[in-house]
Amino acid sequence: MFLSEFNKKEAIAFVNLVEVLANIDQVFAENEKELLEEYIEELSLSKEDIKKLDFESAIKELEGSTDRIKNIIYFELVGLALSDGAYDEKEIQFLMGLAARFNISIEKQQEFINYFKMVKEVYDSTFVDYESKLEHLKNIALDII
Repeated sequence: MFLSEFNKKEAIAFVNLVEVLANIDQVFAENEKELLEEYIEELSLSKEDIKKLDFESAIKELEGSTDRIKNIIYFELVGLALSDGAYDEKEIQFLMGLAARFNISIEKQQEFINYFKMVKEVYDSTFVDYESKLEHLKNIALDII
């Protein structure tokens, strides 16, 4: 939703963090591969653009980024972790460590989780005015980032 705000260095670091999180349980699921491809396409990156970075190197690349960029990265990774409906213990540890490195408060972390719970409720429910509900969710995301 907000990936267009990344510069190229941030985009590459983000893609690497997505890969770290997706592989944290040693299973790179098909839906995770598809999401990674979608991220790469949305970020207008080519496979050649993406140099491999481990967690520490990716974090180092993001040291000079704004709090907003760090919040967007964390927000997107929470969404990825919840894409299968639940957090795995390793995903929780990863996200807690990332939040600490990005100085994201417990309250802000909970806001992100609550947002994705709300998104799930929207997708699990039928609404007459679905378009306005999606717009409402986008506005909420803008407010919490």
